[in-house]
Amino acid sequence: MDVDSARSVRFPVPGSSPRISPDGSMVAYLAGDKDQTQLWVMSARTGNTRPLTQPLEGLKAAGHSWSGDSRQIAFLTADKEGGQLWVVSVEEQKPREVTRVVGSPGTTELVWSPDSRWIAYTYRPPPKARESKAGDAKASSVVIVGEEGDVPRDSEIWLADLNSQSHRKLVSGPYAVQDLTWFPDGRSLLFTARVAFEYKNDRSLQDVRTVSVPEGKLRIVIKDSGQTLRPSLSPDGRRIAFCYDRTNLVFPFFLNLATVPVQGESPRQLTRDIFVIPPIAWAPGANRLYFTGKPGAFTRIYSATPAGEVQQLIRTPGHASGITASPDSRSLAWTSQDAQGRAEIRVARSDGQGERVLFDLTSDLNLLALGQVEEVRWKSRDGLEIAGLFIRPVGYEAGRKYPLLVEVHGGPIGGVYLMGPILNSSPLEWHLWAGRGYAVFVPDYRSSAVYGWDHVVQARERQDANDRDFDDIMSGVDYVLNTGMVDAGRMALIGHSSGAALTNWIVTRTQRFRVAVSKEGWAESHLAYGTGSRVGGNSILEWYCKGKPWEVPQNYRKNSMIEDVNNIKTPMLFISGDTNPAIALYHNEFLYSALKKQGVDTRFLVYRGEGHNILRPENQRDVLMRILDWVDSHLK
Repeated sequence: MDVDSARSVRFPVPGSSPRISPDGSMVAYLAGDKDQTQLWVMSARTGNTRPLTQPLEGLKAAGHSWSGDSRQIAFLTADKEGGQLWVVSVEEQKPREVTRVVGSPGTTELVWSPDSRWIAYTYRPPPKARESKAGDAKASSVVIVGEEGDVPRDSEIWLADLNSQSHRKLVSGPYAVQDLTWFPDGRSLLFTARVAFEYKNDRSLQDVRTVSVPEGKLRIVIKDSGQTLRPSLSPDGRRIAFCYDRTNLVFPFFLNLATVPVQGESPRQLTRDIFVIPPIAWAPGANRLYFTGKPGAFTRIYSATPAGEVQQLIRTPGHASGITASPDSRSLAWTSQDAQGRAEIRVARSDGQGERVLFDLTSDLNLLALGQVEEVRWKSRDGLEIAGLFIRPVGYEAGRKYPLLVEVHGGPIGGVYLMGPILNSSPLEWHLWAGRGYAVFVPDYRSSAVYGWDHVVQARERQDANDRDFDDIMSGVDYVLNTGMVDAGRMALIGHSSGAALTNWIVTRTQRFRVAVSKEGWAESHLAYGTGSRVGGNSILEWYCKGKPWEVPQNYRKNSMIEDVNNIKTPMLFISGDTNPAIALYHNEFLYSALKKQGVDTRFLVYRGEGHNILRPENQRDVLMRILDWVDSHLK
């Protein structure tokens, strides 16, 4: 790896976060594009940057970690043969390979021990090759659902000893390993064990566990809780902060903030009315916690004391992630992204004052013509205030009416996220439409849980979640129409995943949209209950519908769009991948067939080898161009 041959790249890898060195003097981050990535360091005092590696293929966006002495950084790469663990000296800038494993390193969990001797990392062995008997030329290709060959191999935690250049397996189990953390004394590790859908477990609850080093003795601290715990160990190793869901539901959920002693006593809930978004960061003195909450379309940075005193610190519009506190507890650093795609590393004092941009990761955005973005709020039909984003067309002229594109976000838990629903990668998708003369409206709705858990429960009790979400979205459309900026006769509707399911519902209730796009949605709750990744039942639908399909068939029918498919008059474009057909493909096949039989203008795209998200660049370009043509042809 010759650093002298490194090339400069400006755009950050999606999902990358800054890592402050333990001594607080430097920030490490990844920058590059989807093909090649570099590891960079920045002076926390001056903002000067330099690369530590040349551009690397397969560098994991989450896989870099500082040593305890701030002199080295470990990182992961991957190639066709498997994964590699590397260490690079900040001064010498000469990466050396520590170990190579066959198969993918998996979750890229990677942490140094406090004395900088050990590196703990996660690993999942490749699938076991199917055995065949000698001479059996016509062996079947059967896979027995829920048994070996249909579930992944156990996840493993390994230790690499940098002194002896050896490595060994510490523990393994039938779960995904997340949130790997060393205790300050270097004698134990903390991690989350997630029994996920891929193990044919539809409940997908999580445990927080500790494992001793070197004995490998396991202990459960938090047992059978929700799906998004994201534990954070206090610097003194005495308490664990985590996202607390008092209902212990896999989905939907409302995340609060809580702490629990490492010994495993009852948790102490610190927040009750803020939708918490992980991760959670401790101040070095263990006297304060920092986290991101969502009071509307944008996230905000908050602090909380162990006694439950909560304060909002940062109000800058945008999405904050990767919050870390300096070793002296006097300052914070985080990555910020706004609704125009601008990504920055920001710093502020620990009280939220003195906020400033340390480094602009997307300076080339200044070369683009972007629409003006604002957060808007309106009252739904029952009086609940909902938030969303409104993007004006590029070159907006007062008094002129523009076509409106309404984009319904997926999830739905967590609300509006800063990316368009087609490619699910960047807010710039909205500005593509704005550059073509469209106004774009991105409404939230109550099933996101951002507006309180009680509204989700009330909709479940009445079995009218889709109708209430419909009211939230359409009252937002009316709010935008009342601004006088848009043409009520030229409106389009687009949704992905649960946003596509809502799109399917909306067009059965109104004909106000001239055209719609439904990407990877669903339409029939009975089919959704027993197919796809949740073979063996779907506890999510059991909760929503208050029972199994054969127990409350009326509720499943009430929550299915196909009951009113004869009401659809809006031209529809349906989009699916084929790698997991039961999630959306079968639903879209039915809707497409029904609309064809009724003479409604419709089209159905299936992308071979793609899943819930379209990932191959040639397919991303294709689907984007086809959707642009579909909407343009019906509105312009």
